Amino acid sequence: MISRKNTTRMLGLPIFLGALAVPAVVVASTPDGPSNILDRGAPIGTVELIYPEYAQVGGDDIGGGGNSSEGENRTVRPSGPAVAVSNARTTEIVTQLNQIQQICEFMGDEYKIACFASTYRQLAQEIPANGDYAEARDVLLDTARKLDSLVRSNLDRQKPALTARIRTESGQSVPTPPMRAVREPRASSLNQQASAIVAEAETVLLRSASSDATRAIHYQRIAAAVGSNKVLLRSS
Repeated sequence: MISRKNTTRMLGLPIFLGALAVPAVVVASTPDGPSNILDRGAPIGTVELIYPEYAQVGGDDIGGGGNSSEGENRTVRPSGPAVAVSNARTTEIVTQLNQIQQICEFMGDEYKIACFASTYRQLAQEIPANGDYAEARDVLLDTARKLDSLVRSNLDRQKPALTARIRTESGQSVPTPPMRAVREPRASSLNQQASAIVAEAETVLLRSASSDATRAIHYQRIAAAVGSNKVLLRSS
């Protein structure tokens, strides 16, 4: 979540895409930390969110890569060196989870579940697959898969897929994965179900923290950031 010490500004008039009302530009300040994962090259402390636009996707894809979260399962783990926990890498993950919150906060309620599904998957794919962060990666991928399933079961085929864009100070515009809407009359109750899914992820992360003293504080920090995401869905 955005802390009281940071600022959020909205510039321009709201625009409407279908039934979705969003600010034209959102500039949100975030705490200092290592370079963020979705937006490589962005200066730390500033994220510029350009209004959502129509996404070019086929079929029922919810977020980038279709069913990629199901393809990356626990039995066939991507190769790579075992990575130990570190304050820098944990801060990087937590910072990105906070930025995910900022992105999804400004999507319409019917797009919030897909927003978390697609950005969780994108974040998880950047987390080391082997070593101390492997379980955190698995939790985020599993959560993305469950959120995807919730959207697919309640898809609003009349509304377009949308993607937000993040622009760096250098002028580079980086899109989020495409996001699909759920049926608006059910959005509130579905967001409550999504909140329960994210709460389960928080619980699993905390359980992992209690089982390994070396990883404890790192998994607690990641779990706390996921818990903030849960609160946003619950309040939708």
